[in-house]
Amino acid sequence: MRTDEKVRVIVAIEPRTYRQIIGEALRGLRPHLEVVILEPGTLRAGVERLDPELVFAPDPHTLVPTGRSAWVEFRPYEKPPARICLAGRQWELEEVELEDLLSVVDRTEELARTRRDLGNC
Repeated sequence: MRTDEKVRVIVAIEPRTYRQIIGEALRGLRPHLEVVILEPGTLRAGVERLDPELVFAPDPHTLVPTGRSAWVEFRPYEKPPARICLAGRQWELEEVELEDLLSVVDRTEELARTRRDLGNC
C-alpha cells in the first residue's frame, strides 16, 4: 500500500446501476476509503493509474496484474454471481449481500494496512 494514503477500491461492474449503488454504498459506509467508480472499459487504465488495493469488475482477474490487487468478479445475472480472490485464496458467493462485500472490503483494508500480500490471484 502507498504510505499515508487511503485504501483505494475501484468499482467497475455492470450494469451501471449496480456500479453506482455499490460504489456509493461503499463511499457512505466506509468514508475513510477512496472509492473510485469507473466504466468497465476504462478499468485497465484506471488500475494502472490508481494502483488500487481492491477491484470489483466483471473480469478483474484478466485486467489486474497478479500480485497487485485483490478482486471481486461480479456478474449479478450469472451463477455464481460473485467470485472473490484475496490473499491468494479464492471463493464464490452464491448470493451477494452488501455485508458480504463490506467484509471483503474490510479484510482487504486490514491486509493492506498491515502490508500483507493481497495478490497471488
